Amino acid sequence: MNFCEGCNIACEGERCPQCGRKKLRAVDGEDFCLAGRVERAFGDSLKEHLQNENIDCVLMPYGTGVRAKFALPLESYLLYVRYKHLDRVRQILKDEA
Repeated sequence: MNFCEGCNIACEGERCPQCGRKKLRAVDGEDFCLAGRVERAFGDSLKEHLQNENIDCVLMPYGTGVRAKFALPLESYLLYVRYKHLDRVRQILKDEA
């Protein structure tokens, strides 16, 4: 599995599926990887759930520029977790969908 340091994406190919970058390295279990995008209301409860399972996560606000321009909370988050927990978290997201 490879890792794009620019996008924080773990991928199997030799190019990043997000940016097309070729300079990838082997992913490490401690790398924070993009797990998915979640709605704001779900993200807050998900973070608490993951912390209870001892899974480190980072929620980065994500949304349209209009809301940011007016200093309003963005409507969703990008969820990043350590690679060693990525499959587990993606399963949680799939189960909640």
